[in-house]
Amino acid sequence: MSSIATIWYGIKDANGFSRGLLNSLSFAALLLMATGITIVIGSGCTDQKKVEEKGSIIKAGTVEISRAEFARELEVKQANYPYDIKDSPSEYNAMVLDLVSDLSDQAVLLAAAEAKGIDVSDKALDAAIADFKKDYPEDSFDQMLLERAISYPVWKKRLKKDMVIQELIMQDLVTSQEIHPEDMIAFYDRFAGQTETQDSNNSAMMHEKDLVLKLRIEKSQEAFGNWFQGLQASYPVYIDERVLSAFLINPEKQ
Repeated sequence: MSSIATIWYGIKDANGFSRGLLNSLSFAALLLMATGITIVIGSGCTDQKKVEEKGSIIKAGTVEISRAEFARELEVKQANYPYDIKDSPSEYNAMVLDLVSDLSDQAVLLAAAEAKGIDVSDKALDAAIADFKKDYPEDSFDQMLLERAISYPVWKKRLKKDMVIQELIMQDLVTSQEIHPEDMIAFYDRFAGQTETQDSNNSAMMHEKDLVLKLRIEKSQEAFGNWFQGLQASYPVYIDERVLSAFLINPEKQ
């Protein structure tokens, strides 16, 4: 889950698919289902009808990713690959399915956040944008977007989604981790060892509140897999196979 890994990095101050050869769309379906994602095929499925009626390719809970949004994300992703990737259908299709996996994971997390009433205010978003731009003097921020083939509105929307997911992880996972006295003692010993070379008059011990937060984040990393599987069970992902096949190259011939 590469997108989730990026979000984890952001929380710490700061899996998806491998790009191996795919032999058929049905095999790709098995890969997706192995990650807890359901590809909708039967015409009698209520969730499939909802996906088709609204022209969505991915749906989890109340979160839907439209064909147009998926196409935009695919365009951005493809910009990071060789220009002639379509000459190798298997590699191109693997890239598409990698995006399906990332966006499916994201949809699960956003669905959980919406269900729990977690959101990011415009004020918080604007502050994050201003802070981000500090690292890009003059027009280098716009140049960065241009090089990544992404428009500012799309980048801003992505940033808000990442912030919402970070808040979900903090509220629903990190804060729920129990910290015991022995955990704090063991961590303190590690931290003290890292700072023992500093002058005793200048070294500042970590505040207890910060220590507890860091410990909770470490424990959350270990608990993340089970936590996310629980979210997948509560907000299953549905993918319209017919819409997906339109983004693949000759899926029926592979």
